Parts: sequence; C-alpha cells; structure tokens
Amino acid sequence: MLSKIRKNLRAFSLPLWIVAGTFVGTIFLVWGRGSVSGPSGAEVATVNGEGITIVEFNREYSNVVDRFKSQFGENFRKFISEEDLKRITLSRLITRKLLLQVAKKEGFKVSDWAVAKFIEGIPAFQVNGTFSERIYKSFLRANRLTPKAFEDRVREDLLIQKVLTAVDYSPSVTDFEVKRLYKQVYGKRRFRYKLFPLKNFRVKVSLKEAKDYYEKNKELFSEEGKTEEFLLRFPKNREGEKEAQRAFDLAKKGNFDELMKMNPEPLRDEELKEKLKNREFLFKSSDRELLLAFKFKRKRYKPFEEVKEEIFNRIRKEKALKLAEKAAKKFRGGLSEETEPLDRDAFIKKFNPVESVENLFTAKVGERFVLELRDGFGVFSPSTNLSVEGFEKDKVERLKKFILAQKRESNYRNFLNLLRQRATVKINKEFFRSLR
Repeated sequence: MLSKIRKNLRAFSLPLWIVAGTFVGTIFLVWGRGSVSGPSGAEVATVNGEGITIVEFNREYSNVVDRFKSQFGENFRKFISEEDLKRITLSRLITRKLLLQVAKKEGFKVSDWAVAKFIEGIPAFQVNGTFSERIYKSFLRANRLTPKAFEDRVREDLLIQKVLTAVDYSPSVTDFEVKRLYKQVYGKRRFRYKLFPLKNFRVKVSLKEAKDYYEKNKELFSEEGKTEEFLLRFPKNREGEKEAQRAFDLAKKGNFDELMKMNPEPLRDEELKEKLKNREFLFKSSDRELLLAFKFKRKRYKPFEEVKEEIFNRIRKEKALKLAEKAAKKFRGGLSEETEPLDRDAFIKKFNPVESVENLFTAKVGERFVLELRDGFGVFSPSTNLSVEGFEKDKVERLKKFILAQKRESNYRNFLNLLRQRATVKINKEFFRSLR
C-alpha cells in the first residue's frame, strides 16, 4: 500500500504527524453553508476555497489506520474510536492543504530532477541499493497510480518540507538553558527520612479471610486450559436467524464466554475443524440451518489449597501496608536519618519507591512527603537544594538535542495555529454528520 512506501519518505511525515492534533476537536466548529467556496458532494471539506476530495480522504484514512496498526497492533481500535480516526485524517489533510497553499504563495518550487532523485532514493524501490524501475512500476500498478500522480504527491511532500524548513529557523540553545535543565534532570540533593517497613507490623489472617479472598479474586488464580472446538446450530426461521446474528456479533467481539452460555455442542465435523484451524470462528449456512463454529479456551482455577499460602501472604502484605501508611501519615516527629547527595536514579535504587519521586526533587527544602515503597512507607524531606558537581559531555549533548526538538515542535505548532486562525475551513456536514 501507498502508506507502507511512504513510511520510507524522509520528507515532512514526522513533523506533520506530531502536529496533526492541532485541528482535532476544533475543525468541526465551522460548517459549510452551500457557498461558492463550500464543499461539493464529492468533497469532504474546503480550505480557503480549495477542496479535499473523498478520494483523498479515503487514501489518507488508510494511511492513518496503517500507522496506528504499526504502532499499537491489530487491536488498536480498542484505544481509539472510528470518529477520532476520521477527525485525525481530516486534520492531517487540512494541515497538508494549508502548507501547500503557503508553498504556492511564497513561490516555492521543486524541480523534476529533485523529484526523480528522491524517488530513486526510496529504499522500498531499491535492490541492493540501486533503484529498480521494475519494482517502482509494480508498486504503481498495485496501487492504481500513474507515474504522474505519484510524482505529484512526492513533489507536494518536498514542497511541504521546504515550508517546514523555512519555519525551522535552526533555533539555538544557550549555556544557561542547558545548565538549568541539567541541574533539574541530573542534580543531586540530600534527604532526611524515616522508614516504616512492613516487617515492623505484625498482622493476623484467619482461614475465613483467606477463603473469602479466594472467592472474590478467583481470576487471579486462573490459567488457560487447552483449546476446544464447539458448534452452535440455528434453524432457518425468523427466531433462529435472530439468534444466529446475536451469536455472530458476540464472536466478532471475541466474547466467547457468552457463546458458551448458549450451550454449544462439541465440534465433531472434521471438515469444519480443518476450516477452523487458522481462525477463531467461522459462520456457515446450509440448506436447513445456520452454523457457528468457534474455539474456546477453558479456564482452570487453581484449588484453594494450592494457593493458600500465597493468599495468606497477599492479605498480610495488604494489612501491613495499610498500617504502615497510617503510621507514616500520622508521624510528626523529627527525621533523624539523612542520605548522601542523591539523584533520581540513586534515590530509586536506595529506597525502591512504587510511585513517582518527581515532587521530592522539585520541592522546597523542608517540605514533607509520604511515599509508598516496595516494602513499606517512608516520610521524606529534602534537606538541601539541587546541585551538580560537573557537567558530563554526553548528558549535555542529549539535553541540547532535547531542547532543540522542543523548540522546533513549538515552532511547528505556533506556525500551524497561525495558519488555522487565518484559514476558512468548511466541512461537508453530510459526510461528517456522525462526528458532530
């Protein structure tokens, strides 16, 4: 697909992906009203009177889906809704259109030679480091693209790169900025503290408590058994087809526990078993009935006696943690222990906290904090300000790169926000009715 090839393009892909969210949540505030510059039926939106076609939208939507799939896997839709996918797609297209309009206004040009050299340099079109015309033409055919259509797309990418290069005026980093951030990130300070370890709190656990815990938290002590195949049969009548549809929807969602409640029979048909081999489920219609075959892994619950000691230890730790937390929060005495100067990594290695230590390193001297540790709780108070003994070269270079990246991203965002504020964006309300 075009998106897979475009992952290799070294143009504007990364900056645009970073700033794509600029329009999300705001682009639907302005809707077309059938004016001359508004979207036609074949357009999803217009940007300053220039249209974004449905074809462009569908192509970019596929790119967005592919990128989420590569980052989060096949189940990425559990984390992002269809509406948000469409919003992100449209915001990227609007951003692209605005940047191309800037390129045109400023008179930026990209020669045919530059386009050709760029395409020749795309790794996906190379064999042993040399451009392959055969692979290039095969790609064009597979994606139903003419050479001109693809080259025009590359030319647009390079034009946008020129705009973003102009926006990125190579911001500089001062010694003051680096040293201030170095101190914040790598600085050390001393801490006064008092610990409340779990071993100081004796607790008792009854057999009834343990059994109650087991019943309430049985899933903690389960493991997957072997995979079995099952079959549901539905008659070809109105009621049967309704139940078959419900079962099919459950199977699509992976809700096989609910399917098991429909009392399926073991699957014995060898032909269906073979077809089911590489699937989670399959749906089949015969002359007289509808069939849903599916796989199911039964859970095995470890018996109480097998996990009894683990449960006792869990409950003891929970009770001791509550007592330690209560004691730490009530403590108002002096903190007699003091550390050597510690940075964040050294503090974590010494005390094993299970929560962030950031507040300890940004707080004023004398402030108190109660912190949960792996083996109890502790009360901590910074006794000195952050300080550094020297500046390590590799750490300084990493911080310089970080500051530059932050400044560049800020430039991109500010520039695109300015373009957005000045733009007239009209949306095809029929196409995006479900997103309002």
